[in-house]
Amino acid sequence: MSHLSGRFPNEPSPPDFGALKRRLAQVLVAAPGIVLLFLALHGAFADYRHMQDVRRRAEARTALAEATIAETHGLVSGKGTRIEEGAGTISFTAVSGKEVRVPYRGFSGSPGTKLSVRYDPRNPENYAMGNDLFGLSDLLFDNAPFFLIGLYFLFLAMKLGRRNA
Repeated sequence: MSHLSGRFPNEPSPPDFGALKRRLAQVLVAAPGIVLLFLALHGAFADYRHMQDVRRRAEARTALAEATIAETHGLVSGKGTRIEEGAGTISFTAVSGKEVRVPYRGFSGSPGTKLSVRYDPRNPENYAMGNDLFGLSDLLFDNAPFFLIGLYFLFLAMKLGRRNA
């Protein structure tokens, strides 16, 4: 009759209380990891949908033209010298013969520099210089911190669940 000494029916015995504390700690550590992994997966799928839109726009760019940098709005360094990089305007002649002037960003060059441009003949403002397609690395690197921290939390939860023998 010693097993009925002052305990409620659902109350755990003292040796089981340590296991319950470990399980609670494990759940409390794993919960943020699961949330972070969910955010990382959500971000990867959202990026994937955006990349599909970019790929669709890129596939419409079938016409090739030679563009010229018309003007640059360069940056001024701390020493006062002008850096020919930043925003600017390029111009090219579309297949229809129309002169198109569009803004660009992030390409270094001075006015008069020739560039190879792919554009959509129906919408010449949809243009690209170089390769504008995204790859798997863009999916991973934008969301990598969430993946890594989430996996770290799950690793800690796994380590908390083990007993030191």
